[in-house]
Amino acid sequence: MFTFLDPSGLRWTAGIALEAVDGQTWPSTAWRLVEEQRFPFSDLHGSGEELRQVFQAPGWEAIRLLRRYRAATAVRLLLRRRAASSIALRRAAVLTGPVAAPLPLSRWRFYRNGFHSWSFAGTTPVEGRDAGTLFGPLGAPMTFDVATPPGPPGVRRSDLVAALIVGERALIVGQITTADQFVKIELDTRGMPQLHVYAELDGISVAPEEEIPSEWVWVEIREVSDPDPFGDYAEAVARAMQPRIPPHAPSGWCSWYFYYTRVRDADIRSNLQALAAWREVLPVELIQIDDGFQTAVGEWTRFSPRFPEGVAPLAQEIREAGFTPGLWLAPFLAWPEAGVVRMHPDWLLRDARGRPVSAGFNWYRWLRALDPTHPGVEEWLRDLIRTVVHRWGFPYLKLDFLYAAALPGRRYDPKATRAQALRRGLRAIREAAGESAFLLGCGCPLGPAIGLVDGMRIGPDVAPHWEPRMFGLRRPFRAERSLPAARNAIRNTLTRSWMHRRWWWNDPDCLLLRVHATSLTEDEVRLMLTAVALSGGMVLVSDPVAELPEERRALWAALLPPTGERPEVRDLFEREFPRVMRRAGTLCGAPAVWVGLLNPEDRPWRAALPLSDLGLPESAWGFERWSGRAQRLRGNLPVDLPPHGAALWLLRPIRPGPQWVGSTLRIPPGAEVVEGEEEASWGRWVLRREARARGFVWLGIPDEGDVPEIRWNGRPCPTERAGEGLWRVELAFQGIGVLEACWTSP
Repeated sequence: MFTFLDPSGLRWTAGIALEAVDGQTWPSTAWRLVEEQRFPFSDLHGSGEELRQVFQAPGWEAIRLLRRYRAATAVRLLLRRRAASSIALRRAAVLTGPVAAPLPLSRWRFYRNGFHSWSFAGTTPVEGRDAGTLFGPLGAPMTFDVATPPGPPGVRRSDLVAALIVGERALIVGQITTADQFVKIELDTRGMPQLHVYAELDGISVAPEEEIPSEWVWVEIREVSDPDPFGDYAEAVARAMQPRIPPHAPSGWCSWYFYYTRVRDADIRSNLQALAAWREVLPVELIQIDDGFQTAVGEWTRFSPRFPEGVAPLAQEIREAGFTPGLWLAPFLAWPEAGVVRMHPDWLLRDARGRPVSAGFNWYRWLRALDPTHPGVEEWLRDLIRTVVHRWGFPYLKLDFLYAAALPGRRYDPKATRAQALRRGLRAIREAAGESAFLLGCGCPLGPAIGLVDGMRIGPDVAPHWEPRMFGLRRPFRAERSLPAARNAIRNTLTRSWMHRRWWWNDPDCLLLRVHATSLTEDEVRLMLTAVALSGGMVLVSDPVAELPEERRALWAALLPPTGERPEVRDLFEREFPRVMRRAGTLCGAPAVWVGLLNPEDRPWRAALPLSDLGLPESAWGFERWSGRAQRLRGNLPVDLPPHGAALWLLRPIRPGPQWVGSTLRIPPGAEVVEGEEEASWGRWVLRREARARGFVWLGIPDEGDVPEIRWNGRPCPTERAGEGLWRVELAFQGIGVLEACWTSP
C-alpha cells in the first residue's frame, strides 16, 4: 500500500488490483507486498526518489514504481504472469483504495473529463451522476466510452484525468503517457469512499512470463484557488508525448452548420466568391468542405450528384483564390452499404459473436467501424489520405467520428488495445498526409491523439440554438450534455481550455453569426464570441457569408487572427459551467488583464468582483467591449448580466500619464496593439490590423493640465471627451498605424 496524505486531512491509501475477462479478480487484499526498495532517479519530469514495491498474488508478480517529484508523484505498474496458462485481462488498478477527508460528501466535488471530443467535461457535486444519454445504444458511442458507460448512483467515472475537490484542496489524478492504454479514474461512494485508477487492457491475452506495463499516472494535490490547477499535469503529458503545436492555426469558413449534408459545389463557390471579394475586410485563410460531398460515408472517392466534378476542382479554385482548401473525412467509419464494407467485410470491427460492432446511429442508419490494425485497412487509409492531400490538394483535414477506431471488439491484431488501435490509425494518416498537413481531430478520444493531430475539437457540436433540440422538441433533451447546442459547446470550451497549446490547438467549434435560420439571441452570440475570443483557440464561422450583415462580418474580422493565448478559468472547480475567464498579460510593457464574464443561467447575474481577486490594485481602467463603455473602476468590477449574457473586459492599473484603455478594433480589445510606450507625459501605440478596420479607441489621460494633443500617423486627429480622464478617438485603417498622445501636467 501507499498513502497520499495532505495537511488538510485528505488521505488516499492505495493498493493494486487486477481483473480478467473471464471474471477472475485479484483485489487489493489478494496482493502481498514482499519487497520495497528506494532508488534515486532522474527523468523528463525531474529527479528525486523512486519507491519500488514488489507484490505477489496467485499467478502474478507486480512491480509498482512511485517517483516522487517536488509536488507530485508518478506511478506505473508492471505485471508479470507467473502461471503456466495464458489469460485475457480486462483492466489493472494502478492505484485503488479508500479516500477520506474531514468534510462530508456534500462538500466534495468531482471534475470529470469525458472520453472524447463531444463528451461532457466539468465539475459537479460528487453526489450527482455522470452524463448519459436518452438515446441508449443509438447515441451512446457519440456520448461516452461504451466499454465503461456511466456508472450507477454513487459511482463517478472520468477518462484520462480527474480531480476530486474537497473543501479548498483538489486531488488531481491523470494519465501521463497516453499511447497504449485508456486510463479511467473511478470514485465509488457507495459506502466508504474508494478511488480507483484503472489501466484498460481490453481483453489482451498475457502469456506465461509475459510482462505488461501500465501507462504512467500523475498524482498531485493543489489548491482549489490555483488559477491553473491542471498546468503541471498537462505539461508532464506534453513532455512525455511530444505534441504538435503549430505556431499558427488556420482561421476560416466551414460549410457544415448551414448547409449540412445538402451542401452543393455551388454553395462552396458562392461562399468562396464572397470571401474573395471581402478579403480586405475579412482576412480568413481556410475554406473547408464538410460532410455531403460523398455518396456515402466510407465512399470517399465517389461523389454526390451535387458535386458532379468531385472536390479536386474546388480545391484548385480555393487555392488559386489564395485560400487553404480543407476537407471533412470520417476515416474509421462506414455506412453498411458502402463499398468498403461490401467488398471487405473482414475489415470491420466485430464483437465476440462475429457481428459488426455498432458505431452508433446517424444519417438514419446504424454505423460500422473499420479496424485500423488490419493491414488492408491501414493501406486503404494511407492511399485515401495520399489521394485527398497530395492528389486532390487538401492540406487541411477535419477527421471526424474518430472514436470508431477505439470501440470495443475483436481486432485483427489481438494484442492491440483500443488506444493502440486508434493511435495506429492516426499514425498511418499522419504519415500519409505529411508533416506539413494540418490535422484536426473530432469525435476523438483525447489521449492517443496527442502528438499526431495539430488541432482538437474539445466539445460537442455547436448549433443555432442555446439548448439541445431534437425533432423540434427542447424540454425532453435539456439535460443532454453532449448533443449539439451552443450551451454545450461553450461549456467544454471553458472546462478544457487548459489543454490549449499544451497538447494541440483547441477547436471550440464554429461561430454562428447569422441573423436568419437561428434562434440564438444577441446576448447568446456575444457570450459565444467572448468564450471563443478569450479561449485563444481556432476561429471558424459556418454561415452563408454573403447573408451576414456588415456588423457581424466586422465581429468575425475583429477576432482574426486568434491570439492563441490560453486563459485561466477561475471557477473551474466550482460549477458545471464556469463563469469567469481571465488572462493576464502586458500591454505597452505594463500589466493588463482580460476578463470574460459569462452567464449561462436563465436568470440575471448581478455581483461585484473584487479587483484584488483578479490580480489588480484598487483603482483600474476598465473597458467593456459589448457596451463600448470605458470607465475608472474603484475596488470592484461590476457584474450585471442578463440571462445568457456576457461581458468582455480589458482592465489596466491606473498609472500617471496617457494610457491605452480599450478599443472596438479587435476582440479581445487591445490585441491590435503590437508595440507601445507609455510615459508620464506621452504615449505611443503601434496598431496592426490585417483587415481594413474602423472603430474607436479610448485613452486615459489625466484631466489636470493642458488639453492633450493626439496624432494619428503623425497628423492631428479629432478627439472627444468620454468621461472622467477619458478621451475617445475614431480610427480607420488597414495594416500598420501609429497613435500618439502628448500631455502637459500642470
